[in-house]
Amino acid sequence: MGVRIVTDSGCDLPPKLGEEIRDLGVKIVPFFFHFGFESHEDKTMPMEEFLARAKEIWPTTAAPSDGVFAEAFRKYVEAGDQVVCISVTSKHSFTYSSAVLASKEFSPGQVEVVDSLSLSLGQGILVLAAARAADEGRSLEEVVKVIKDLQKRLHLFVTLDTVKYLVLGGRASRLEGTLAGLLRIRPLLSVRDGELTVLEKPRGRETAKRRLIEVATEHFPAEMVGIIHIVCEEEAQELAWKISLQTGFPKEKILLIETGMALATHGGPGALGVVVVSKTATDPF
Repeated sequence: MGVRIVTDSGCDLPPKLGEEIRDLGVKIVPFFFHFGFESHEDKTMPMEEFLARAKEIWPTTAAPSDGVFAEAFRKYVEAGDQVVCISVTSKHSFTYSSAVLASKEFSPGQVEVVDSLSLSLGQGILVLAAARAADEGRSLEEVVKVIKDLQKRLHLFVTLDTVKYLVLGGRASRLEGTLAGLLRIRPLLSVRDGELTVLEKPRGRETAKRRLIEVATEHFPAEMVGIIHIVCEEEAQELAWKISLQTGFPKEKILLIETGMALATHGGPGALGVVVVSKTATDPF
C-alpha cells in the first residue's frame, strides 16, 4: 500500500517540475472556465487566445465537483493505496469543500484532504514536496506532516495591475471594504492563512514592484523562490534578476511560471507574484 497525491489545476509548477509530479503519479483534477455556455478545462487554451476572447465576455470559473474528486480517489483506493488531496485555498474556492465531501465516501484513513492555504506556485510547491515524500515511501501521516511543516515557511505576495478582475471574477467580497476606491491603485496583497489580504496600496506600477521585492525578501534566507505572472514575463524576469542581485539567491534557481486560465480570470493581465520558502519559519505579514 502506498500514498498517492491528488490536487487541482490551481497548482502551478514550471514545466520540468510539472513533468516530475506527473511521473510521480500525481492526479490533477481540472478547474473549468466558461465563456457564456461554452466550457473549457483549465490550461487548455493559449493565454493570448483566452485574453482576446475575454475582451468580449469575461469568463467565469467552476471548481471541480465532489463527483470528479470521488472518481479520482476511488481509482487509487480500489488499488489498495491511500490518498492525500491538496486543494487550492478554501478561503477563495469551493474546491476544498468538494474534495472533503468526496472523501466521506471512503473509510476513515483512506483519503486525507489538506487545505493548501495557498494557490498557484505556492500550492505547486506543496504538491511537489508531498509527491516526493510519497515516492520515498512515507506514510500518509508523514506526508501530511511534510505539507504542514512546509506551510509554516511558505509565503506568497502578489501585486495586481488592477483590482477590477477580482471584482469581475467574484473574488473581492472579502476585500470589499479595503478595495473600495482602489481601481486606480495597484494593491500589494499577501496570502495569509489562505486569504488574500491587502498589505499596502502603492501608487504606480514601479512602486508596487519595488515593494513586492522588499516584502518578499524579508523572508530570506530562502530555500526556494518563484515568480508568478500573467502575460508579463519580461517583468517577471526583471523581478527574478533584482531578487537575485539583492539577496545572492541564484537567478537560475528562481522558478518562473505563468498561471492558468482559472487564476488569470481573477488576477487579470499584469499580475505578478513572488513565492518564498524560508529556510526557517518566519512570521507572515
